[in-house]
Amino acid sequence: MSKLPQMISLLVAMTTATTALAQETTPPSSAIAAALPDADASDEIIVHALRIPKDKLPTRITLNYQTALGSRVAYERSEMFAKCVGTFDPAMLSKVLDGPPGTSSAYFAQGWIILTNRVCYPGYPSGSAEGDIRLKGTSKLDRGAILEAALRLYAPDAALTLAETEDLKVRQRFNLTESQRNRFRTKSDHDALLFSACLVRLQPELTTRLVRSSSGSDLEHGLEQAILVQGRDCLGATKAVTIDPTMLRVYLVDAFYRWVVAARSVSSLLPVSG
Repeated sequence: MSKLPQMISLLVAMTTATTALAQETTPPSSAIAAALPDADASDEIIVHALRIPKDKLPTRITLNYQTALGSRVAYERSEMFAKCVGTFDPAMLSKVLDGPPGTSSAYFAQGWIILTNRVCYPGYPSGSAEGDIRLKGTSKLDRGAILEAALRLYAPDAALTLAETEDLKVRQRFNLTESQRNRFRTKSDHDALLFSACLVRLQPELTTRLVRSSSGSDLEHGLEQAILVQGRDCLGATKAVTIDPTMLRVYLVDAFYRWVVAARSVSSLLPVSG
């Protein structure tokens, strides 16, 4: 997992999670690169980074306008659900966040959380308690909102540093654990996670601040842009990327959680259920 994709197919695969690429090969300007925010920059500077002319950025970043609004609205609903629920069944929450993604048990656990808290779920069809519970637990946006809520509740101090993500023992733990956990993901989902894991490894401090930012905010957009530009080694030769900022946040938070688990050498950031 330490060697992350150099090919277009990795991010093109995120089209469902909605990342698309085009290629260029112009090297970054040192003057522009020096002006970009880093881990020591203030949040205000990161927000202002959005004002850098896009044609002068080392990596040109644009929004996927076809999906960005829909994803943003859907994620707001997912966040409303997680906030309404407040606390989750610990056993089911562990299966959703710590179990292997893409498995029937993970989908069932997420579906069970939604079904048993359906009064909190915006637009949940009345009387639809029947059917395959697993089908109710496949949304990546719902999972992302549940994960963010769990981090705020159980690990508000979660943070990463470059010293941790560059530590060979931490990286070995991450690679060993995640290679096993993620083997059931679809290819596009797995590729998106690999790409996000690379970004978090290269820019852990900026990702920590992203996790603590409000979703949909200017700060979030500035941080995502800074992470992509400063973590451009994860893009290989790719010089232009179109992103769905909401889906990028979901994958970055997911990778962040797994890196913190590896850095702390624990199996979960959730409380041990008795």
